[in-house]
Amino acid sequence: PPPPPVKDLPARPPPPLNTTSRPSSPPNRPLPPRPMSKQIPPPSLPPPTRPPPLRPQQPLTMNPPTRPGTSGSQKTGTTASFPGSSKRMSWTSTVVNRRIKYGQGKFGSIELVPQPSDDPDDPLNWPTWRKELNFYSLMLFVAITGVLKTILMTVNAQLAESYEVSYTAVAALTGVPLILSSFTGLACLIASRICGKRPLYLVSGLLVFIGTVWNTNVASSYAQHMAARVFQGLGWGAFDTLVLGSIQDTFFEHERNLRIAIHTIIAILTTWGPPLLGGVASQGTTGFSLQFTILSVFFVFAIPAITLGIPETSFDRTPISQTQTPATTRSYKKPLPLAPRTIFSLEYLTDYIVKLKPYSYSPSSPSRSSLIQPPLAFIAPTTLLLFLISALPHSILWGFSSSLSLLFHPLPFILSPSSLGALFLTPFLLSTITVAIFNFLPQWQNRFSPKLHMTAISLGSLLSFIGILTFGLHIDSCMSRATDDVDGDTTSIYALEYLGEKVSFPAISFVLGLLAAGVYVLEGTVRPLIKVSTAFTSSNLGVATRNTWDMTAGVSCWRGMLAGICVIAVPNAAWAWDGLRRLCLGFGIAQMVLAAVVGTVWWLWGEGIRRWDGRVMRLVDLEMLKRTGSFFDVD
Repeated sequence: PPPPPVKDLPARPPPPLNTTSRPSSPPNRPLPPRPMSKQIPPPSLPPPTRPPPLRPQQPLTMNPPTRPGTSGSQKTGTTASFPGSSKRMSWTSTVVNRRIKYGQGKFGSIELVPQPSDDPDDPLNWPTWRKELNFYSLMLFVAITGVLKTILMTVNAQLAESYEVSYTAVAALTGVPLILSSFTGLACLIASRICGKRPLYLVSGLLVFIGTVWNTNVASSYAQHMAARVFQGLGWGAFDTLVLGSIQDTFFEHERNLRIAIHTIIAILTTWGPPLLGGVASQGTTGFSLQFTILSVFFVFAIPAITLGIPETSFDRTPISQTQTPATTRSYKKPLPLAPRTIFSLEYLTDYIVKLKPYSYSPSSPSRSSLIQPPLAFIAPTTLLLFLISALPHSILWGFSSSLSLLFHPLPFILSPSSLGALFLTPFLLSTITVAIFNFLPQWQNRFSPKLHMTAISLGSLLSFIGILTFGLHIDSCMSRATDDVDGDTTSIYALEYLGEKVSFPAISFVLGLLAAGVYVLEGTVRPLIKVSTAFTSSNLGVATRNTWDMTAGVSCWRGMLAGICVIAVPNAAWAWDGLRRLCLGFGIAQMVLAAVVGTVWWLWGEGIRRWDGRVMRLVDLEMLKRTGSFFDVD
């Protein structure tokens, strides 16, 4: 059959006109020319001499208002966000999203440094009573340690007669513990990275307790006396080097200066004050043993204080932004809420005692670099220069103090232990006043400058030079008049009586005080200079705090070791009056020459010394300075 016819399809309607689009120009019509903008030549600028500093993309929130209801000694502000690249593998892709915490009361406008964590076991989050209990418990053992260091200064001659040994052997009862404490101090610094501070405090306190109690019954045996003093010296090291670290662990930066000042003053008071009373206590029938008996009574309070009042203060406070990768979810989590206000109750006290374990610190991973950091801090250029500038005055002060009984107990003076103790009055007063001035002077701690540094070196060296030289020359001049005024066979009797009247003991006490003042003027430069060095070389606040602790302990250990050597050696040189004069001339001149050399080095190459601190302590990674590619290849 034929196909059906094809019907006509309806015509497709035309598409609607797009009224929003721009109508096209008619064909073959040229487009109108665009108006040319006026070209403004760029201004001629001088070529830049250095790249411009990087500026943040948006301002940061500073000093936010106090949030009501904040508990504890802290308050928090708004979140501070630091801009960065949005790329995953960017160098700046880490977003720091944290809540800044501020002080309370009169410190309400001060940002807390360091920033505490949200963990209630963080020592920075402890209540005030717990911090103060820990601090003053440590101060009690610091005081006991200071008393033990100079407890035998006024009775050395009586001990030599009682034990029938040389004066040098008796002086070793003070010198050997000082030397041992220097080595145990370094060992405690290293061990604290592994086991924390509390086990070291407990062991050291036990050693000091054993040595002190043992000393109450060693009047007839020199060997037992030396063994007891060795126990004490092994225990001194922890309280000489770890206390500053505990203060840094527990208190914020704006709270530390007062505690460090109290610590320093207590150490000076208990070092040079006990001979004033120890000489009086040693004049009885029991002799020097009475001093150790009285001191043993204080352990009734010291043992519970170190057991219950000194918890572990080492705490890993590494920020989350430094421990997590930039793309993880944890890096962007909000911080935990603040802990509620602590209320002292029986339940809280029971929980506090239960947590007081002998060993509770578990570091994340003590690396080899953290363990070798204390020895490296001991040999840093700043540490060594600070030791050299004060080494001779400090050591000769200890040497003279240990030799007073040798010089003035025999004829013609025959001074009793109480009279010898009175010679320590001026060193005790001037050293305490000097330390208090330098610790409570705000300009000295906060605005330390090279001019102040040179002034302190000059003043301290001058006072030390006057004290050393006058001490030796005055005694030698008095002792050399006998042969000119007394004849023949009666010289040994009448000359001694004559000489005993000519020596001025108030003058001797005063020049020893000048020497002590010079020593602690030079020591006043330790904290500011170490602070400048660590701020220059440390990558963050935590590293700077740790290096300050290590370098300060290094200066203390070096000085303690040399002081122990001089305590043993000076009596050998001072037993003859002419030898004492030559010794004082040598030490005085050497100190002035050394001060001039060290001061010149610091004035001309101060920044270079700080750079070498970073290299010696391996704070500057030289591998990072080698160019391996373009920075923009990664971002």
